[in-house]
Order: sequence, then C-alpha cells, then structure tokens
Amino acid sequence: MKYPALFTLFAFPILVFSQHNTYYIGHSGFGWDLIVGEMVNDLAADAGIDTYEYGFQFIGGTCLANQWFNHTEPQGGTDSHIELQTGDYDMLVLAEQIPIQEVILGSQFCNENVITSYQSVDNFYDMAIEANASTQVYLMEFHNEIDLTGNDPYQTWIDLNSTMRPLWEQVADSVSEINIGSDIRIVPVSAAFQAMVDSVRAGVFPGITDWLELFDSNDAPEATIHPTEMTYYLAACVHFATIFQESPEGLTNETFAAAGWQFDPPTVAQAAMMQAIAWQVVSTDPYAIPPIVMSIETELEAENHIEIYPNPFTDKITIHTTKSFKDACFKIYQLDGKLIFQELNITGNKTSIQPTMKLEGIYFFEVTDGNRRFKGRLIAN
Repeated sequence: MKYPALFTLFAFPILVFSQHNTYYIGHSGFGWDLIVGEMVNDLAADAGIDTYEYGFQFIGGTCLANQWFNHTEPQGGTDSHIELQTGDYDMLVLAEQIPIQEVILGSQFCNENVITSYQSVDNFYDMAIEANASTQVYLMEFHNEIDLTGNDPYQTWIDLNSTMRPLWEQVADSVSEINIGSDIRIVPVSAAFQAMVDSVRAGVFPGITDWLELFDSNDAPEATIHPTEMTYYLAACVHFATIFQESPEGLTNETFAAAGWQFDPPTVAQAAMMQAIAWQVVSTDPYAIPPIVMSIETELEAENHIEIYPNPFTDKITIHTTKSFKDACFKIYQLDGKLIFQELNITGNKTSIQPTMKLEGIYFFEVTDGNRRFKGRLIAN
C-alpha cells in the first residue's frame, strides 16, 4: 500500500464480461439446493445470455470460516476448494453469516479454527485468483433476522440492516486493499428486501398487504429471516443485475428451483415490481456496479483530490484537499464497525486531527462533506 492514501471521485461505467461461470459459497440465503442460482440461470436464458453456468458449496446457517475449513463435507453442492482450483469460474459469490457483526472478527460459535471474515474472504479470493486471474469476487449482503417478539420489529430490523452495511463494505475494502488491483463487490440483497418490505407497507406492492408474508412463516418469531419461494425471486433479480450489470426488467416471472420442480411463480405485476426494485438498488450502489477511477488529468479529479497522512500515524493525522471542505466530518472505526472517534465541522483545505484516545493497529476512516465521501484504511503505531 502506498502512502499517503489518495482518493478521487468516480464515474460509473457498464462493464462486460465474456463469461459468467459463477460459484456460490454460503448458506440458506441462497436457498436450499441453490434456488437463487437456478433462478438466475432461467433469467439469463430469457435474456438471451448463454455464458452463465453455476456451481455451489452449501453449508446451512454458518460463517465463511466454516465454509473454508469444512469444504470437504458440504451439505449441498461440491467441495469449493476442488472446484475453485479448476479455474473454471470467473465469478465467486460469498455469503457470510449474519449479523456479520457477530463473526467479522471470528467467533468460537462459528468454528474452532477462528479466522476473521477478512481472512476468510481473502482465503477464497486467493484460491480463486490463483486458478483464474480474471475471477470477480462478490459478497452477498443478506438481510438480518427480524425479532417479532420485541417492540417495533420493523424499525429494529431496518436499523440493524443499516448498522451492518458498513461492515460489509469494510470487509470488501480491506480485501481489495490487501490485493492490489482487486475489486471486491457486494450483491445488495438486504437493501432490495428492505425496499420490497417498504413497498408492501406503503400499500403499492401487488397482491400483498402484510409485509411478513414476504418471509417464511416456519421461521421462529424471534429469528424470522428466510424468504418465501416467491421472494427468492427478488434475490435472484438482484444477483442477475449485479452479475450481468443490466436490468432484469421485462424478464420472465416463471423460474424453476434447482431440484427441477416448479412452484407458483409471482404474478407478472409482482415480478415487474421486484425487477424494478432490484435494478434501482443495484444500479445506484457503487459496490454493486463499481466505479472506475477517472483519468488523473481530468479537472473533476483535480477538484476532489484528497490526502490523508502520515499513514501509518502516531498521534496526529493531516487531511488535505484541493477543494475546500464546507462542513466535513472525519470518523474512525474499529474493524468490527464500532465508531470510536469523530471530528465534526471541518472546513478549509487542510486540517490536523488528533484522536482523543491512544490508537494502535488497523482502523477504517471515512470523510464526508455533502455529496463527497472518501473511505480508506488507517494504521496507527
């Protein structure tokens, strides 16, 4: 990593891949027997895309650390280590246990060989890239459990989703920074499900009036999370939009589960709304359709250049920008996402900041100023 850290604004292109052979590693967020993968297959076929093939390793209700260490005994699919080492896949989608806060730094409840989410993703990344240098790695951000026994389950749920999102970004950013030139992306299933719930609560989703109908009624009241067969369709639309970087709008509402049996599909109107929600969420999420750094010669970049130095630092951090801050905020987070320091009301082109506590190790920082947002990693000596 080079110091000082440099950041620029981004433009958003549509990228085209020659193949989309996708390998999924994760839990029931993908559906048993990988319902989502088979649905994506049917959406791709309807879109005239013949470059999609998929494989998977399924271990229910567990973290990526377990997926890494127990790859020889999956509950469904195939051994991920054997499959990834073939080099046949150029897309890898990883699903971490949720809420990610509980496992991001490792958990004895997850695996006796404790490794963090950062290490798990990096391990799978290294294995995939070694076999196929063009592999694109994704994290599926699944929504969190709903506790129907508590007060205001909906508000508690959306607050939890909002709190967890930065942690998914931190894992993606950390692995991207470790592996120069990589670009770990996010499949934003959580945001899409929340948008769908909101549409039901607003009374505009066709044929459904109770938002809890979107989730499996067999789940425990304190841990309601699984989609229904119909709402797995929404997840498939999000995956389709992220992997192919195009809208699923207008595609078929009739898809098949991986086992080969057909279930009652969403209506055409319901499918159309889920397709629109998926594309709206994916197309506006820079971690799903990623930015490309603009040319260093562009005027726009020159106006938004920012430096954070020294990095590593001991006690003081200097922030310098070519475009003056008007009312910026500087924040430092621990690796588990906990905010430990912030400086508000930053103005001008240059400022020195001294955190109020002794810091040592690796942290994440974020600078926001209106529509400008800069993120990165800090190392404290």
